Amino acid sequence: MNLVIFGSTGGIGKHVVEQALAVGHVVTAVARRPDAITLRHPCLEVIKGDVLDPAMVMQAVRGKDAVVSAIGIPKDAETTLYSDGLANILRAMQAASVRRVVCVSASGLDPGPLWQKVIAKPLLGAMFKGMYTDLGRMEAIVQRSSLDWTIMRPPRLSDGTHTKIYNVGVNEHLKRCFIISRADVADCIVKNLDNPAHFRAVVETAY
Repeated sequence: MNLVIFGSTGGIGKHVVEQALAVGHVVTAVARRPDAITLRHPCLEVIKGDVLDPAMVMQAVRGKDAVVSAIGIPKDAETTLYSDGLANILRAMQAASVRRVVCVSASGLDPGPLWQKVIAKPLLGAMFKGMYTDLGRMEAIVQRSSLDWTIMRPPRLSDGTHTKIYNVGVNEHLKRCFIISRADVADCIVKNLDNPAHFRAVVETAY
């Protein structure tokens, strides 16, 4: 599969790049600072770009089989990066007849068990108001599209190892959704790029 990955230098994005290459995909990694990607691989192309640049996004998406968006901001702030970025990606995909897209969101937008809704959601909403507000806008834009989308909603992220052992909830909440490593979120993304069960679905992953 020929992939383009936005947010390729971020915590999840860099693992998606590495793991996609490891299983034989051809990868185009988009980065604002290409020099931050030190990995070298015959099936890897690194291009300089910004997801907020519609012309660049169009060029990066053209000819690809799937798109992964792992874009993010380093700390909470008022932002439109997620919603504007995904809007650019979806427009480019529709113009280029590319159907498959995976984007990373957060489980805190819609926690499962009642105690999490009552306790965790207000707390996380207060802590990450700017980011969560825009992630909500992003999810609405993605869900309105006619593409084969997946919204990944991981819980708290760690820099733990790539275990390949985790629970997955497809269009349903996990009973326990507290923590997962960035490497294992990437594992779930890469393993299910062509899985129809994940098309037009919201997916939770956690230990």
